Amino acid sequence: MRVRPLVLIVLSVMLLAFAIGCGKQEPPKPAAPAAAAPAAPALDGKTLFDNKCGVCHGIDRAIVRAETKEKWASIVKDMQGKKADWISDAEATKIVDFLAAEHGKK
Repeated sequence: MRVRPLVLIVLSVMLLAFAIGCGKQEPPKPAAPAAAAPAAPALDGKTLFDNKCGVCHGIDRAIVRAETKEKWASIVKDMQGKKADWISDAEATKIVDFLAAEHGKK
């Protein structure tokens, strides 16, 4: 009895079935309307600092210094330039306000 041709036929059928099964595409899901998407909650400066700045360094790095609001703005602006679109201008403003209020020169 010749087993080899039978094995090749079985493997060919299995490969064909696999290819047909993988070739099926799911129907596209309907897109959710933009108005139905919930708005992201407004975050305070400390939370934004933790979420954005804390990825690279913690608050302990910021609290060892006391800077003017202008200096904090300069530092945050420099950090914005390190990774495009990571910290928006609105988020940067909140972070600067937090740093100036909590760790600013009086």
